[in-house]
Amino acid sequence: MFVEGEIMYGQESEQQLEEKLMSRFNGLGYRTISLPDETSLLAHFRELLTQQNIENLHHEPLTDGEFKRVLNELVGAKSHYQIARQLRGSDMNPMGKISIQRDNDETVYLTIFDGLDATNNIYEVAHQITVAGTHENRYDVTVLINGLPIVQVELKRRDVDFRQAFNQVIRYKSESMRGLFRFVQLFVISNGGETRYFANGDGDLNANFMFYWTDKENNWLNDLGAFSASFFTKERLHSLIAKYTIFDSAKERMMIMRPYQIYAVEAIMHQALNNPHKNGYIWHTTGSGKTITSFKASQLLARDTDAEKVIFLIDRNDLDVQTSKNFNSYMTTIPGEQALDSTTNTGSLVHQLQSHDNSLIVTTIQKMNNAVNNPHYKSLLTSYHDKRVIFIEDEAHRSQFGEMRKNVNRWFTNAQHFGFTGTPIFSQNIGPDKRTTESLYDEELHRYLIKDAIRDHNVLGFNVEQMGTIKGRDTISDEQVEGIDTQEVLTNDDRLNNIVNHIMLNHDNKTKNRTYNALFAVPNTTIALRYYELFQEKIKAGSSDLKVTTVFTWTANEYSNEQNQGTDNDTSRHGLDKVIDDYNQTYRTNFSTEDFKGYFNDISQRMKSHDSRTRNNNIDILIVVGMFLTGFDSPRLSVLYNDKKLEWHGLIQAYSRTNRVEKDTKSFGSIVNYRNLKAATDAAITLFSAGDESSFYVKKYDELLQEFIGNIKALHKITEQPNDVNDLYNQGNDALKKFVLAFRDVMRTNNQIRVYDEFKWEDVPGFSKQDLESFQGKYQEVYHQINPNKEKNKASILEDIDFQIDLLSTDRIDVQYIVNLIKAINLEDEDSRQADVNKIKQLLDKAATNDLKSKADLIAAFLDEMVPTLKTGDSVGDSLNAYLAKRRDAAVSEFAEDVKLPVDVIEKQIIETQFYGQADVNEMNKNLSTAGYGFKAKINIKKRIKSFIDDTIKRFTVV
Repeated sequence: MFVEGEIMYGQESEQQLEEKLMSRFNGLGYRTISLPDETSLLAHFRELLTQQNIENLHHEPLTDGEFKRVLNELVGAKSHYQIARQLRGSDMNPMGKISIQRDNDETVYLTIFDGLDATNNIYEVAHQITVAGTHENRYDVTVLINGLPIVQVELKRRDVDFRQAFNQVIRYKSESMRGLFRFVQLFVISNGGETRYFANGDGDLNANFMFYWTDKENNWLNDLGAFSASFFTKERLHSLIAKYTIFDSAKERMMIMRPYQIYAVEAIMHQALNNPHKNGYIWHTTGSGKTITSFKASQLLARDTDAEKVIFLIDRNDLDVQTSKNFNSYMTTIPGEQALDSTTNTGSLVHQLQSHDNSLIVTTIQKMNNAVNNPHYKSLLTSYHDKRVIFIEDEAHRSQFGEMRKNVNRWFTNAQHFGFTGTPIFSQNIGPDKRTTESLYDEELHRYLIKDAIRDHNVLGFNVEQMGTIKGRDTISDEQVEGIDTQEVLTNDDRLNNIVNHIMLNHDNKTKNRTYNALFAVPNTTIALRYYELFQEKIKAGSSDLKVTTVFTWTANEYSNEQNQGTDNDTSRHGLDKVIDDYNQTYRTNFSTEDFKGYFNDISQRMKSHDSRTRNNNIDILIVVGMFLTGFDSPRLSVLYNDKKLEWHGLIQAYSRTNRVEKDTKSFGSIVNYRNLKAATDAAITLFSAGDESSFYVKKYDELLQEFIGNIKALHKITEQPNDVNDLYNQGNDALKKFVLAFRDVMRTNNQIRVYDEFKWEDVPGFSKQDLESFQGKYQEVYHQINPNKEKNKASILEDIDFQIDLLSTDRIDVQYIVNLIKAINLEDEDSRQADVNKIKQLLDKAATNDLKSKADLIAAFLDEMVPTLKTGDSVGDSLNAYLAKRRDAAVSEFAEDVKLPVDVIEKQIIETQFYGQADVNEMNKNLSTAGYGFKAKINIKKRIKSFIDDTIKRFTVV
C-alpha cells in the first residue's frame, strides 16, 4: 500500500497526513522499514522468505538462481487473479504456498502467507519507495505482509477531491506497478476527511466500486484516523485478505467485500458457534450483494464449524443461466463437478449429502423437498435426522414460507437456519400463513437498509412518476377501480394505446438513447399479450424500431380461457407461441413453449448483456407479469414501466430491478407508474427504511432544474462560449482545471434531468443542447490533451483530476470489453453460443484501439477453432488462456529457431522483461556469444529480440 506526498500547503499537507498515518501504523504494531527502491524491496522479501521457511530450506538460504525461480513462480506471466488466488491457497486450507526446484534438483515448498492464523505473519510499513517504470513513480506508504506489498494507500490534501487519488492509482498501475507490486490486493485513497477502499485487479478500475468503511451500525468511518484505527488493525487486515474476498472464476476477478457484508458474516459465525440452537436472519436491502454475503458465510461455516453439512438453499424459480454461472464461478468444486446442479435430479443431491468430499452443498428447496418426501431417498438420509446441519437460505421472504420449509424442518431436526432477505415480512405485509420473518428465524442478526445503500452509492435512488391515464379521474386509486368494471376502465383499448404511445415517445430519452433497457409490468397474461400486440402493430407500421417481447408462465386451464374463446390468443400459451415465433424470426433462434427454459434464459441473457453497440441483439422493453420482478439483477436495466397493483415487499422488489449501479451515465432508477401508487409507495418505503424515506427519492424536477441552471452560470463565469475554452490553454492548467470541474457538474446534472418528462431546453436560459455538445467536444480535447505522451517526470495538476469521462457515454470496444464478452459466451445451447460468437466478431470489426487490433486475428481464430469444441460447464476464459499460451509458445519457438537460440533463453528474457520492465542485457550478451554471434551481429540480434519480446507481451496478453 502506498501514499503519494506532494507540495506542502494548506493547513495539513500530504506529507503531514503521511507522517500521521505512519505513526498510526506503528501504534497498531506495524514495524517501519526503509525501502528506498525496488531492489531493496526484493532483497527484503528474500530475507523474510528465507527466515520464515528456514526449516524447509534445511537452513540453506536461497541462491540467486533459486530466488529468480521464486519470483517467476510468484509473478511470472500470471494475471492478478492468479496471483491473488495463489496468495490465499484454497477455501478450505487458506495457506499461500509455492514450490520451486532447488539447484540440487530437490523440490521445496515455501509458505508466503498464513490465512488461518493472523499472528503467523509479519506486518510492516514503508514509505517513499521509488519505482522506475514507463515513468518513475514514488509510492508514499506501502503496507507489507511477509515482505509482499499487499495494500497501497494514496493520499491527497484535505482541500483536494479525494477521487483525484483514484486517477493517480490508475496512472501508477499503468506506469510502474509490476514485479512484486503485482501482489497489491487493495487500494485505500484518502484526503484525510474522505477515505475509500477498493480491490486491485486486471483491466479497468471502476470508481463506482470504491467502498466506504463503517462500524457495525453502518456509520461511516471516513476520517483517515477513524478508518485506520478500524481497518488497519492486524486482525482486521488479515481477515480482509484471508477471508473476505470472493473469487469469480468465470470473469477471473477478485472482489473485496463491503463492511456490512463482513459484519453480517461475522454475526452468522458468532451465532453458529455460540448459539447453535438459535436461528437468525440478515436484513440487507435488495441489490446490496446478499448472494455474495451468503456464499461467504456458507464457506466459512463449512470450514470453521462442526456442522456435518452446510446447505445453501435457493429457490429454483430464481435461477437463470447467469445466476447458475455465478454460483458455480464463486465456488471451489471437486474437479469435473459443478458447485450447483441446477437440474431437477434429486438423486444428485442425495449423492452429495452422502458424500464426504464436500461439506458445502448448493441446491434448491424444491429438490430438498423432494428428497425428504420420497420414501426411497428418505431411507438413504436417515442418518441426517439428528446430525447438525446448517441451512443458508437466500431470498428468505420468497422460498421459506410454506409447506416445503415445514417438510425440510421435520426431517432435519438438528438444523440451524440463517435467512437473507431484502424485504422482511412484518405484521403490516404478512401473508395468509401469518408468519413473519422474525417468527421464522428467531432474531435479526444484522441490517443494512435501502437508505444506507443509497447513501453509500451501493444502489441508486429512484425517480418515481405517477401518470394519470383515466380522463377526468386521474387520481383514481386501485381501491376505487375495484368497484368499477375493470374491463371497461383499466383494460380499455384507448387507455392501453395511450400508454404504449407514451412509452414509445419517451423511451429513448429515459434510457439515454437505449443505452439501457426496461421492464413493463402488467397485471396478467391477457394484458401482456394485448400490450405486445399494440407495440408490434406500431413497430410494423414504421412508428418505431423498438425491440419488444414478453415472457410469462401459464397454466393448463386458466380462468381467462372462457372469455378468450374465438380470439387469436384463446389461451396464454397459444398467445406466447406467437410471441416466440416473432422472437425466433427477430433473433434467429429456435425456441418454443416446449423449450420455455431456453427461451427464458435467452431473454435473461439479452437483458443483462444489453449493449448500444449491438442493437440488433438487444431487447429494449420486456413485458412481464411476475417474472423478472424479483431476483433479477442487471445494471443495464434502468426503467420500470408499471401498469399493475404493487404493494409492500412486491413494490420494493419490482422498483429495485432498476437501481443497480453501473456507470456515471446511470443516475437513478426510473419508475413510471400508470396506476396511482403514491400511497402504496410511501407506505412501502417507510416500512423497509425503518421510517426514514429521505434518501429513497432523487431530487424533484424543479429542484434539479435550479441546480442545472446554477451549474451553467458557474461554467459561464469561467468561459462564456465553447470556443472561449481555447483561450484557457494560454492561462495555464489552473484555468483548465476550473473549466473541467465546472463543466463536469453541468454534465452530471444534465445526465439526471434529461430523463424527466417535464424537461425541455426552453427552461434553461442562455444554454442549448448544441451548446452542451460543443462544450463536450472541448472537454474531450482537454481530457485527451493531458493523457497521452506525457513527458517523463513532468507532472500536471490535471493528471489526476477525475474527468468522469463516462458522462460522455463513450463506449469503447477494447480488449477488456471483448474478453469479458468471450468469458460470458453461453455454452448451454448451440444457437446461443453462435449468437454470442457472431456478436463478438461484429465488434472485432469495430476495434477502437491498436491493442485490440493487434489481437483481433487471434481472438477470431479462437472463436472459430476452440469455442465450437467447448462443452457446457467448460470455462471459456480458461480455454482462451490456454489457446493464447499455445499460440505464444509456437511464436517463441519459431522466433528462437530463426535467431538460432534455445527456446528457454527467449523465455527467460520474456519473464525478465515482464517482472523488471527490461531484458537482462548481460545475460543476453552471454547467450549470443555462446551461439557464436560477433560484435556487430549482436547489436542487430539484440534489437530483434527486444522488439519480439515487446510485441509478444502485447499480442498475447489479454488482461
